[in-house]
Amino acid sequence: MNDTLNMNRFWLLVRRQWTENKKIYLLLWGVISLSFVALSVFYSERNDMQLFYILLFCFGGCVMVTTLFSRWSDFGRSSFFLLLPASVTEKFLCGLFYGIILFIPVYCLNYFFCTYIVTYLIILLVPNNLLSFSAVISGGINEISSTPFSTYVVILLTFLFAQSLYMIIAVRFKKKQILIFLLTIMAILVLYGNGMNILMSNIAHVPRGSVRPPGIILTFLSPDFGYGKSIVNQASFEYFSFIKVIWYLNNLIWFVVFFMLYLTAWFKLKEREL
Repeated sequence: MNDTLNMNRFWLLVRRQWTENKKIYLLLWGVISLSFVALSVFYSERNDMQLFYILLFCFGGCVMVTTLFSRWSDFGRSSFFLLLPASVTEKFLCGLFYGIILFIPVYCLNYFFCTYIVTYLIILLVPNNLLSFSAVISGGINEISSTPFSTYVVILLTFLFAQSLYMIIAVRFKKKQILIFLLTIMAILVLYGNGMNILMSNIAHVPRGSVRPPGIILTFLSPDFGYGKSIVNQASFEYFSFIKVIWYLNNLIWFVVFFMLYLTAWFKLKEREL
């Protein structure tokens, strides 16, 4: 089977993927929906919940990856998947179809529906002084539309980072993919954080360890860096923001990096078939 793309085979593969994994998909969306409702009902600080939403977004994307390919620990199941009369490109694009093209818009719609509509109906069951339903929906739309576009870029880049890396691990390793993924994430963040700290320390010419490098995790999470200094026995911290051109270039570079990670996953799948 060559790597050409045949749309008929592709859609047959998409239908097969749904037939075999619909229970997992429905269970996943049930967990995500309950998490949205629980966070909205029991946690009132919406700004602090952003981290939970990002983690839930990445978690869902990684779970989708586990269904993209057959379980490698099951020799018969994985062999059957590799022998399917479809090209590597079609199998890989089927994974991206469920993991990105469908997952992201469904997640966004589910977020709005559960956070504002379902939560409002649940709170109505107890005495309260809620605003009207139209006011709540209007406030939700205003909150989403007023969120800076850069915030959505950060969330998307975080998602691509987690999913592309997990996709490589899911294809490369037969067992303990989750453990390997977590260890790899920790290693990347530690090495990257220390490397950025050393680089910024040399650029700013201040003692190592007093620099806060860009980003809490990776540079796409923050547009500035800072360093600490002492003036007359008083510690202070200064921040410097990058200009927009550098910030846009930084985002573009990260998109290219994550594209390369997805491409690496495609090569790993092709190696498995060979």
